[in-house]
Formats: sequence, structure tokens, C-alpha cells
Amino acid sequence: MKHETLVIMSPEFEMLGEMNLNGSACGQLNLNREGEALLGAHVADWQTRGVSAQDPTLIKFEGGVGQVFCDERVAMSSDDFADAFRQWLDDHGFAHLTLPTGALLAFCEIQKMPVDPQKKYELALMLRDLPVHKLTN
Repeated sequence: MKHETLVIMSPEFEMLGEMNLNGSACGQLNLNREGEALLGAHVADWQTRGVSAQDPTLIKFEGGVGQVFCDERVAMSSDDFADAFRQWLDDHGFAHLTLPTGALLAFCEIQKMPVDPQKKYELALMLRDLPVHKLTN
């Protein structure tokens, strides 16, 4: 099973927290104070009802075929959760990126750097895209 960390940021690239993924299911979610203020009520809802996701469904009609998007709830323990959560973050203007476990130490060092949040995000994107063997040396 693949273990990754989904880093959650505000629209201004301020760190809000991270979610450890077990495959594509939520393993553990840690939010800082700002993350708790912005996302805490949503997380409480997702724990009982799941995150809302738009599920495209093909329909046939007289003129051909089309798509209809239906609201579907995805449980945090579901293998579809990570994609649904990323979509929710995108739809609500939050920034995010998924890092392999081997990149977390370097990511933590980036967070300590005295640069603006957007630059930290850009550095984290470069870190995310490094080949795995470059992260473990």
C-alpha cells in the first residue's frame, strides 16, 4: 500500500495541516490552529457523512449522450477519499500537494525557511517532482 502525505494550504499558501494517506483513504489528519478554524467543522461532518464529491454519470437522451453530475458522499475510509478530498479543496480555493513519505523531512526544512508562503509552495512542488532516489540520499 502506498503511503503519502497530502499537505493542505490556504489559498495564500499558508500551511493548514496534513493528511497521511493509506493508499487513497484517510489515515490521519493533523490541522494547525488556522486549519482547525477553517476546516474543523467540515472534518466533523466528513467523519460522519463523508466528503461531498461530484460523480459524473452518463445519460442517454433523444439527441445523444451527455453527462450529469450527481452529489455523492465519500467516506474518509474509502479508497476514493483522496481524490474526492482534493476535488473539494480545489472547488473551495485551497492549495494542496501530495508528497511521498521520503520527501517529508525536506518539506519540513522548507517550512522553516524565511521566504514567503508562495515560494515555499513552489519549492515543495519541485521537491514533489524529484525522483525517489534523489530524496533518499
